[in-house]
Amino acid sequence: MNRHPRRFSLPGAAALLLGLACASGAMAADDGDGSWQPAPYTLGQGLYFPGVGLRVGGYADLNFFSVQGTKTSYNVRDLSLFITQDIGTRWQLFSEIEATNPVNSTGRTDDDDAELDIERLYADYHANQAITFRFGKFLTPVGEWNLVHADPLTWTVSRPLSTSAAFSRHANGAMMFGTVPVHGNDLDYWVFADDSKNLNIGRDQDNAYTNFGTTETLQNNFRQAIGGRVLYHLLGDSLSIGASTLNYELQQPREKYWLNGIDFSWTSRYVSLTGEGIYRSSTSSTPDERGGFVQAEVPVWRRLYLIGRYERYRSSTPAQTSTIRTTAINFKPIEGVVLKLEYRDGSHNELLAPTGWLASVAVLF
Repeated sequence: MNRHPRRFSLPGAAALLLGLACASGAMAADDGDGSWQPAPYTLGQGLYFPGVGLRVGGYADLNFFSVQGTKTSYNVRDLSLFITQDIGTRWQLFSEIEATNPVNSTGRTDDDDAELDIERLYADYHANQAITFRFGKFLTPVGEWNLVHADPLTWTVSRPLSTSAAFSRHANGAMMFGTVPVHGNDLDYWVFADDSKNLNIGRDQDNAYTNFGTTETLQNNFRQAIGGRVLYHLLGDSLSIGASTLNYELQQPREKYWLNGIDFSWTSRYVSLTGEGIYRSSTSSTPDERGGFVQAEVPVWRRLYLIGRYERYRSSTPAQTSTIRTTAINFKPIEGVVLKLEYRDGSHNELLAPTGWLASVAVLF
């Protein structure tokens, strides 16, 4: 008997998207006008075929880590392919197909760890400048980090606990988002509804703890959820302040939760500050979760940055309060390539973010 009768399979969903993309391109190419002629390629921008509205890109990262409790090793943690297809002037299809841990320190695939999955798969309808509707599998709009999660686009190798520990990183359903003017400034908004119990695209399992070396395997997949986020831009966009709220039920354990979060970003000539915080309560006896981080990014020389982050998080499983300090450098030698090196330590962090060295080479192509 099929254990997951309502799930879309990876080959089927990917084939559907590629089929629609190729069909659209084929119709345009029938005119014999060179529709499949690509635009000049720039690393980090993807390969774009303007005649058929198709863009192909992605990213890959090679990670090295030497942390307490594990052997020094490396792996290709993510290898992602992006496919974007414009359909007319209002519709757009997007897919991110990801191979996770395809190569480890032995130089070969480990069948126990390697996964191929649909990270994102959705259709956008651009109703007007202020309203876009999205249908499918997308990133949950909580804070800034979860919406910009690809390794080449983040400052550090490791991920703060407050950006993954309390909620599912993906949602399956519908979302409305856009930007509207408020008192002379821009207000970005996201409102979404998830129905993963009936619509679960791919086989992705959203691990609560994603850091290298963690021994905890808790998962946070939605069963159902509803929520949203707002982000208000101030001072010529040098300051932004956001707030998120979610009401949701997880698949396992089958419990209902209420989550509220705040985030901010401030940029000046000499330093940039970002931060996020969340508070989660439940309808049962499960202890509340709360925590957050503050991070500073300091430009040192050209495309070289020094990063410092302090985070504190109270988890319910395991029941403990972890304090984590991260010092890192981020270097972008050329557009689309990012080199990172960081040292992480703290207190009561052995299970969720063990002390040690981490490094990565990431390429956005």
